Order: sequence, then C-alpha cells, then structure tokens
Amino acid sequence: MKVMGCTTGQKLYAGLKKTIGKIKSNRGGGLGVLFIGLAVTLLVLMVFVCIADYAVYTYKRNNISKAMDYAVTAAVQEINKDKSLEGLAEGFDENTGTRFTDGIEIDVDKAEITFLSVFDSNCSLELTDIRENLLICATSVGGEKVNYKIKTPTGEVLDGMVDEPYLIEDKINQAAVNRWPDSHEDISRISINGNPKTNMVERGTYLFAYIKGIKINGIFTERKLALSCFGGAKLERANVQN
Repeated sequence: MKVMGCTTGQKLYAGLKKTIGKIKSNRGGGLGVLFIGLAVTLLVLMVFVCIADYAVYTYKRNNISKAMDYAVTAAVQEINKDKSLEGLAEGFDENTGTRFTDGIEIDVDKAEITFLSVFDSNCSLELTDIRENLLICATSVGGEKVNYKIKTPTGEVLDGMVDEPYLIEDKINQAAVNRWPDSHEDISRISINGNPKTNMVERGTYLFAYIKGIKINGIFTERKLALSCFGGAKLERANVQN
C-alpha cells in the first residue's frame, strides 16, 4: 500500500505539474496575443496620425498655392505705362490680328507690392511676411530678344536678355541659388516649358513668382515649402478699324 500510495502521489504530482505547465503556456500565449494586438493598434494609430498630419499640410499648401495664383494674376497687370505707351498704342497687327506685346513692360516694384497685398488677403493662414521668401521676374519683348528683370528679396533688380523664353528658367534658378543655396535641388527648381501639355511661355509679357522656405506646420511636424507660378499679362484691346 505504501508503494501504491507513493506511485499514486507521484502520478498526481506529475499531472498537477503538467496542468500548471499548460496554464503557464496558455498564459504566455495570451500575453503574446495581447502584445501583438497592442502593437497593431499602435501602428494603426500612428498611420492615422501621419495621414492626418499630411492632410493638414496639404490643405495649407493648397491654400498658399491658390493665394499665389491670385496674386500673380493681379500683379502681372502692373504695366509700366510710361515705358509701354508705344507698345500699348500699337495693339494688334492690322494684317494678322496678332496681339503686339513688343515693348510692354511690367513695373516690378508695383508688381511686388500688388503680389504681397493680394497674397496676404487671399491666404487664410497665419504667415509671417513673405517678402524675404519672394523672388519675382518680369519679362518683355524687345526685337528678337526677351528681356527680363528679376527682383530679389534684398531689393536688387537683375536686368538681362535671352534669345528664347525658356532660357529664363536658368536665370531665375540661378538667382534663387544665389539667395538660397539649396535651391539647386530638383524639388525647388522652376521649370519653364518643360511639359508641352501645360501652358507654354511664349515671347511676351510675363510675371514669374518664386516662394522659397515658407514653413508649414502640420499636427506634429513642420515642413518647408517651395512654390512657383507665372502668368501672362492680359493685353486685350479692340482692333480699331480705320
């Protein structure tokens, strides 16, 4: 009986030990599942936060982009009438009906003032003065050449001329690099006539605006933005018949 008792006790102990092992194993598995669930939940939460943060940034960027379009559209109409009087008077070619733009120049100082005013009134974001972030370029046609004036944030005006409108691209980008050395990066470069499916720059009176280094806050992050925009002067006139 003593041997039988020991054997029975050993069996009971072994069974209990096995049961405890199963409980521990099941407990460990439950903690593992719980940990994985928490990790997945945290990951999903982080993804939603990133999406929300980028959505806020995108909204603010689009707001600035629209304000910039309005500002360029208004500023490009700041014609220097004293220098453009003859060109404005000529109007259209009597034979072809082609609109003349030769000799019509933009007053870059007035254009800058108008741009800043319209931009500020159409941008609902609380931004600091963007004068230090703005570079503008005005073009005009003189004979076979395209003249340009680039006004930098320091107030300096760079004058010059190029043979073809698309060559203005290098002049603007060089002026930007001189002001902001990191503007050579592809994301910050101005591209002119790079896509035939978009509005093409021709020989005429245009205003280009380049904004660099505007800080935009999302929910948690801060990004810097570079935007460019251009518009052609609207010089419609009635074709006077003699």
